[in-house]
Amino acid sequence: MRDGDETALTTPARTTTEYGELKRIITQQGLLKPQTTYYVAKTIVAIATPAAAVAFALTGPGTLLLLLDAVFLAFAGTQMALLAHDVGHRQTFRGRRMNALGRTLFGNLLLGVSHSWWNTKHNQHHATPNHVEKDPDVIFPMIVFSAEQIASKPRVLRPIIAYQAFFFVLLLPLQAAAMHSTSVRHLMAGRVPGRRLQATVMAFRFALYGALLYALGSWEMALAFGAVHYATFGLYNSSVFATNHKGMMTLNEQTRMDFLREQVLTSRNVRGHWLTDFWYGGLNYQIEHHLFPTMPRNRLAQAQPIVRAFCEERGISYSETGLLASYREGFAHLHAVSASLRARAAAPVTA
Repeated sequence: MRDGDETALTTPARTTTEYGELKRIITQQGLLKPQTTYYVAKTIVAIATPAAAVAFALTGPGTLLLLLDAVFLAFAGTQMALLAHDVGHRQTFRGRRMNALGRTLFGNLLLGVSHSWWNTKHNQHHATPNHVEKDPDVIFPMIVFSAEQIASKPRVLRPIIAYQAFFFVLLLPLQAAAMHSTSVRHLMAGRVPGRRLQATVMAFRFALYGALLYALGSWEMALAFGAVHYATFGLYNSSVFATNHKGMMTLNEQTRMDFLREQVLTSRNVRGHWLTDFWYGGLNYQIEHHLFPTMPRNRLAQAQPIVRAFCEERGISYSETGLLASYREGFAHLHAVSASLRARAAAPVTA
């Protein structure tokens, strides 16, 4: 499968007529054309901002400023991760060699994340969004997104799952550490494309990060800086993705649909303005992104009214909500699907 190519995604009973018609309209509008100048500018900014944060940390500012710099480095890192996401979808570089170079640069070197692990996982998510058995983004040890997932979870974790909407918030800051540990396990697990190169580049990245922490002068400051940086990065990065599918329709093998409906009905857009677009890296247009993964992010806003009107004409539900409402819907869904566990725990014990 070519990374991020909507023509490479496969779903059962895929209906090509409607999607093909929509893609023809989008293509005629020129919305799938490469945006080289835009992405060159984004790349320069994405590299310059964390470099500035590191340079500031090395000047020896006071404790408060240093911790604020850790927050800024996390913000810059998440913006870089959003650009790495675009690279993985071939929005940035269309050539095979440049795409491979970009994934290694942004994934392994700048983020410390194995690009082959991320692309495999993310391509599976795009191919089977919100599928309770196949989408890795809805398969967690202690979180369920559908009541039918509860039966597959260990009993020891069910008290946590019963109140998962509250525990979910506590897991978000841990996402950065989880991606790093999973990437390392991925590279150690077996045959991985470019395994040695990926491992070497990631090791160099971790060494540079360790050198930065060492240069801060004390283990207390290094620990505080690293904790704030990792927690903020995880929280920001997770918050971007938490609004996209959580609380939307979940699927299994018996309820799968054609490509167009499967992508639209499992996704949610977040309504906003230019600041929302920047903060979310264009992923607030989740429906359009899932329909056309290779579409450059600066064209998603133009595609949105076209896609919405196309869906409305065909009676396909198109979900778009405000920022706070998107989080409320997601957490309400998590709380609702675990209700049976809370009811069971509250039931009186009979002799």
